[in-house]
Amino acid sequence: MPVRWLVGKNAGERLSGVWEKEKEKQVKTASMLLVVGCCVAPSLAQVTVYFDRTAWEAAVGDFMVEDFNTQTPGIIADGSTLDTGMLQITRDGSPNGGDGLLEIEPGGNFGNLDGTTFLSGETGASPHENVIVEFGGQSIYAFGADWFSPFSGDGIGILVGSELILLDSITGFNSGFVGFVLESGTVDSISIVGNPDAVTFQELWSADNFSYAVPAPSALALLGAGGLVASRRRRA
Repeated sequence: MPVRWLVGKNAGERLSGVWEKEKEKQVKTASMLLVVGCCVAPSLAQVTVYFDRTAWEAAVGDFMVEDFNTQTPGIIADGSTLDTGMLQITRDGSPNGGDGLLEIEPGGNFGNLDGTTFLSGETGASPHENVIVEFGGQSIYAFGADWFSPFSGDGIGILVGSELILLDSITGFNSGFVGFVLESGTVDSISIVGNPDAVTFQELWSADNFSYAVPAPSALALLGAGGLVASRRRRA
């Protein structure tokens, strides 16, 4: 089974055994995973996960950031979408009847990462609700954000096509940057989900500085022709 490379401050470091275990979990729980707006379902070997923002930024070159600082604090109702102008963030509470929570919070609240406005959520329990993030109709090949979770419950993950990156499976992690780069293909959206293998307790989480990258126009043309497979894209 191929092993996903994890890039942190020391390039090429591996988080031994975690992703093999998570791949086995994904096979067992595939019917529970919500796959939304996926152009290409990434395989294990096509996703590189980064724990260091500087390394992620170096890998993608040009990117865009939504820091939520212009958003008015307030609750995002179940089934509704917050449109920030850059992102469309939809709360899907259908799995548990809206038992969770999603809101924009002011920087002084618990869970803030840099003292500014941020996005926070509760997954609810049994089964967890989902948060779907879209990118203004654009397809992306890279995404990252600054995260915080007390991991008081079942844990959260980033769902990219059929690939699930579980933050609470990262040894020693409870806050910091987590992002990914697709080595080929793009996706139209990602989802923030609860751990599908554990539906006993809700999880609290917060995130800020949503960063993403779209292929350059020339790369998009090649993707449309089915001819682009690149290990790393840089901008001119």
